[in-house]
Amino acid sequence: MLRIALQSLAHDRGKLVASIAGVAFAATLVFAQVGLYAGFLQSSSAVIRHVGGDVWVMARGTVVVDNGERLSAGSREIAAAHPCVERVRGLVLSFQALRKPNGSLEAVQIVGFEPSPKRVVPWAMARGLPQDLHAPMRVAVDRLDVEKLAIDGDPIGAELGIGRESVRVAAVTDGIRAFTLAPYVFAELDTARRLALLGADQAFYWVLDLARPECATDVVAAVDRHPDLVARRTDDFREMTETYWVAGSGAGAALGFSALLGLVVGVVIVGQTLYAVTKEHMRELATLKAIGASPAEIVSFVAWQAAFLALVGGGLGLGMAFGVRNLAVDAGLTIVLSGPVLGVGCGAVLMMCAVASLWSVRAVLALEAAEVFR
Repeated sequence: MLRIALQSLAHDRGKLVASIAGVAFAATLVFAQVGLYAGFLQSSSAVIRHVGGDVWVMARGTVVVDNGERLSAGSREIAAAHPCVERVRGLVLSFQALRKPNGSLEAVQIVGFEPSPKRVVPWAMARGLPQDLHAPMRVAVDRLDVEKLAIDGDPIGAELGIGRESVRVAAVTDGIRAFTLAPYVFAELDTARRLALLGADQAFYWVLDLARPECATDVVAAVDRHPDLVARRTDDFREMTETYWVAGSGAGAALGFSALLGLVVGVVIVGQTLYAVTKEHMRELATLKAIGASPAEIVSFVAWQAAFLALVGGGLGLGMAFGVRNLAVDAGLTIVLSGPVLGVGCGAVLMMCAVASLWSVRAVLALEAAEVFR
């Protein structure tokens, strides 16, 4: 039945090409939208994932990493009081106004960090090294934001104004962009404190590295007893941030609707093709049924055609999705085509072709063997 099904499908080359193109278009859209959703999740919580730690201490009421508040001077001692806390690292994440070389202003997000041998921040470099930020008032900007910040020529050494201070670009990061679209400006903690007008022992977050991860619950409970502070496990805070930006902003719903629209288009195109092929071969299918073919064998005529379209069209769509991913990098978008994303996309394509085949399956099941004698 496989050979008969594929020969019947290839009989009309025009319909076959149209069907494969429809599946490929739908598959590309699904892979790209699911990958873009995963990219949004990664982008919204990138600072949390790369700074790491076991527990984050923040101002009470903080629900997203981008909206933190400056902590009081004594909060570091409170965070470090538990005997399981091995190290406390300060983090500054503050929106500031940057004055470009041409005199105009741009809202940027200062990311100030304490250097750590286990965590490299910034985590992707186009030029320079994280160690180039050791000198006072040195910062790193992203290569995709150089034009936005009106930096002409070589960005290394460019002078920028943030608040009342002047900083120099010492390194350029590679594709690190914030979900808020405000350019990241990376600096070591002392420089970031000066730019955000913080005291020498202040920060927006205290990131705790624990001697034993299993004591995180006790550390969180100890910090939560303070009326102005709250502590959260790193994974919990990451999920809160992702939910706030991707689900709360409506971006996830928009991407899901686009992917669903692509699937609907694919279902219609594939369904029409399969039904047309089935109608053209009703007499042949009736003959097979008259000579003893089982319903399962008759249905396999449609199933093999749907599987073929899913395999070829889905494969082409996957290849096109990788091409779209490469093009999206230059636009500042991150499309993640990881194993889970590919699994979801392939499952969606298979489901699309299965749904599209239902009309044809219903038609062949209702077929009467006497049809061959008419």
